Amino acid sequence: MADVRHPRGLLDTSVLIDLDRLERSSLPADLAIGALSLAELAAGPHATKDAIERARRQDRLQRIEAMFEPLPFDSVAARAYGRIYAAPQR
Repeated sequence: MADVRHPRGLLDTSVLIDLDRLERSSLPADLAIGALSLAELAAGPHATKDAIERARRQDRLQRIEAMFEPLPFDSVAARAYGRIYAAPQR
């Protein structure tokens, strides 16, 4: 069965960290990010004492901010997260 490229997708923080190394064709055609992922990326530069890594993380944050307008994380999203978290793993 051939892989099908999804038309839309919400990228999580781990994908955003590796975004410049991923094949564009392996990602959905229309990309979005959530406010929580942006918050995690914004915390990243502060989470290291290494100046080179801090600069790398700051650069990544600024590039992502320029590329995306994050989707808000509101109470509806929080409840949906709870349901997803509680769902049985396959």
